[in-house]
Amino acid sequence: MLKKIKRIMYIVIGATFGVYLGNVLFVLFDYRNNPGLYELYSTPWYAKIIANSIFFGVILFVALAIQCFILFKMKKSKD
Repeated sequence: MLKKIKRIMYIVIGATFGVYLGNVLFVLFDYRNNPGLYELYSTPWYAKIIANSIFFGVILFVALAIQCFILFKMKKSKD
């Protein structure tokens, strides 16, 4: 059971990283192609990247905490 949860956590971490990277690249390319559109906003063009980085960091922290807990339980059950 713990091995399944461990594998799911690896998938969650990888998928979260992939979504984050795709979002950052999308914002970068969109700003590069449409800089005038971002001049209309009151925030800088990279504000969406910063907000997504914080969100990604929280999800990654929770996933890694669960991963460490699972590894601890697996190691404890082997002893």
